[in-house]
Amino acid sequence: MIEITELAKKRIDVLMQQQKDEQQKTIEGLRMTINGSIPNVEYALAFVEEGKTEPGDISVEANGVKVFMELKNGKFLEDVKIDFIQNLQQSGFKVENPKVVSSPADAPETPAKLDSPEALAVQKVLDEEINPGVASHGGHISLIDVKDQVAYVKLGGGCQGCGQAKVTLQQGVVTAIKKAVPEIVNVLDVTDHAGGTNPYYAAG
Repeated sequence: MIEITELAKKRIDVLMQQQKDEQQKTIEGLRMTINGSIPNVEYALAFVEEGKTEPGDISVEANGVKVFMELKNGKFLEDVKIDFIQNLQQSGFKVENPKVVSSPADAPETPAKLDSPEALAVQKVLDEEINPGVASHGGHISLIDVKDQVAYVKLGGGCQGCGQAKVTLQQGVVTAIKKAVPEIVNVLDVTDHAGGTNPYYAAG
C-alpha cells in the first residue's frame, strides 16, 4: 500500500490548488513513473489533469490522493512512501521503496561549512524562492559550498539530467541568487547530469 506522509500531502494540496488557480486546471491525482533498474531506480512525479489519465494505468488512493501508475509497475511500487523533505541540504519530494536497498549515494551530501553570511543568504533564496518551484517536478537544489564569491550548487531528484536544467539554472537560480546576494559573482553547477535521466513529464 502506497503511503503519502502528512507533510507530502500538504505540499501536494498546495501545488494542486496553484494549478487550479493559476492555470485553471483541475488535477485528478498524481502519476508516479520509474526509470532505470535496481538498484539505480529514479522516480518521477507529475500531476494528472482531470480526464487525462493514460490508457492502461492503475490507480490507488493514499491519504486522500489518487496515485496513478503503469500496471507493470504496480507490484514494484505498492509499498513506496512519498515524503516531502525540507532542510538545509535539500527540499523536494522523496520516494522510499523497501524493494530497493538504499546506497550511500541516496543520502544527502554532508555540506561544507555553510555558516558564512553569504552562504546563509544563498540558502535562504534556495529554501524560499527556488526549491518550492522545482519541488513540483520532484527536484531539489542543494548548496554545496560558497568560496571566493562563488556559490556551488547541485541539482538532484527531478533536476538531475533534465534537458531543461541549464535553462533553470541560468534563468532562475543564478538570477535569483545574484539579485538577493550581490556578493555572489557566479553560481556553478557541480551536478553529475550524466548520471540522471530526463524526469520531466507533461501533466497526464
